[in-house]
Amino acid sequence: MSVFCELGYEATSVANLGAAMNMKPPSLYNAFGDKESLFIEVLEHYHRPYRDNVQSLFEQTDSAKEAIRLLFLESKRLHGGANPIGCLVVNSTINVGSSASAIADKIKSLHDTTEKLVKRKLKEGQTRGEIEAGINVTKLARYVCGILLGAAAMARGQKSSVAVRDMLDQGYEGFLRLAER
Repeated sequence: MSVFCELGYEATSVANLGAAMNMKPPSLYNAFGDKESLFIEVLEHYHRPYRDNVQSLFEQTDSAKEAIRLLFLESKRLHGGANPIGCLVVNSTINVGSSASAIADKIKSLHDTTEKLVKRKLKEGQTRGEIEAGINVTKLARYVCGILLGAAAMARGQKSSVAVRDMLDQGYEGFLRLAER
């Protein structure tokens, strides 16, 4: 996972993976099939704790607005520190070529999972009257996820924790305004 995080899918060679895993290429192929299959497993392994953490954050409060605030705070923690590296899933979204359709499908599935979690929490807030009834929660969930994805990309690209924190602060303020239209 660390090799893919550092180099990205395209630039990571089987030799890099073998060295990191202390495996010769034939053993690596026997264990995982090919680099693409290994990367898909790595993406799932990488995303699972994030997904579980989002679910846990959302279970901490009945308030949709508070849940989104906690989610943005978690993003600050993950991407707003010294030497931020971003997110493997987000970096891969940007860097994986279109020829890797199985990987692109997996990345879309992971993004969709997060969006569904956010949307469900926003719908709960709408049911309780916390989110304006006329708000399209699908679009609002996509806004929230877009800010989170952008913060992760900014963390990797700019290596600026201040910029990431500013973006997340402004993104949350925008969310609050959009939730009350």
